[in-house]
Amino acid sequence: MELRHLRYFVAVAEELHYGRAAQRLHVAQPGLSQQIKALERELGAELFARNRRGVALTEAGAALLPAARDVLARADAAADLVRRHGTGEAGRLTLSLTRSAPGGAVTDLVDGFRAAHPAVDVQLTSGFTVLHEQRLRERAIDAAIVRPPIDLRDDLAVLEIGTEPIVAAVRGDDPLARKRRLRTADVAGRPLVWWPREHGPGMWDRMLDQVFGEGVRPPVAHWEPEEERMLHAVAAGHGITFITEGKAGTLHVPGVVTRRFADPVPTVPIALAWHRGNRNPALLRLVAHARDMAAAGSA
Repeated sequence: MELRHLRYFVAVAEELHYGRAAQRLHVAQPGLSQQIKALERELGAELFARNRRGVALTEAGAALLPAARDVLARADAAADLVRRHGTGEAGRLTLSLTRSAPGGAVTDLVDGFRAAHPAVDVQLTSGFTVLHEQRLRERAIDAAIVRPPIDLRDDLAVLEIGTEPIVAAVRGDDPLARKRRLRTADVAGRPLVWWPREHGPGMWDRMLDQVFGEGVRPPVAHWEPEEERMLHAVAAGHGITFITEGKAGTLHVPGVVTRRFADPVPTVPIALAWHRGNRNPALLRLVAHARDMAAAGSA
């Protein structure tokens, strides 16, 4: 017994007419009749009682009909499931986020993709950009949100999805807190609270280049591992620091305020990265979604 035999049987059972069933199935009527007879021989029972007006289901045929419909429905569901996984409409995707970008373009990308592809199970993790590069190369994750530039070599690809302003974080009693907009001259020479370059060399260099000028590396007065600790160090009087505006919006340390820069505002990019050899169909859908989002943002 093949699925096509059941499809032929269900069509005749629902139409109770070989001619109409043949038209519905787009097959020749003699061939349909032969297939039904072959099914009856295999099952050892007549499924239809034939008469001049058409056909009627026998008791055996009536018993087979719901079972045949169930088998066909399950087969169609299985085929649809495989197709959706093969095209990326369903499946699983592991996406790791950078800790410095809690919202904005990243939230738009994740929420937009989930809304457009509800059958894809998006698993989210987080980490530093350097860790993301390693995990992408190990195929431990499918994609990552990173702060470019990163070490692409020949195996990683990056698509910029947005930019974010850099803001200065200062103590509330610092004279800089009284300014609406800051300039490089305002922050030059001030003690700097900063983070280890190995967490993200590209962003580390980009932020300092944007604030102080290309290649200018002011001495660091105090080191901290991440943004919240940096703000606490600012509150303790160790110096000033710089973080992204989005991250600043999620951190509230008493005694610390943030100030934007005057034009040209220093910014850092945010990007989607993935391994070129990863053929996960859901990943290809995510990349296409990110390209559309980036193009819409540019427009």
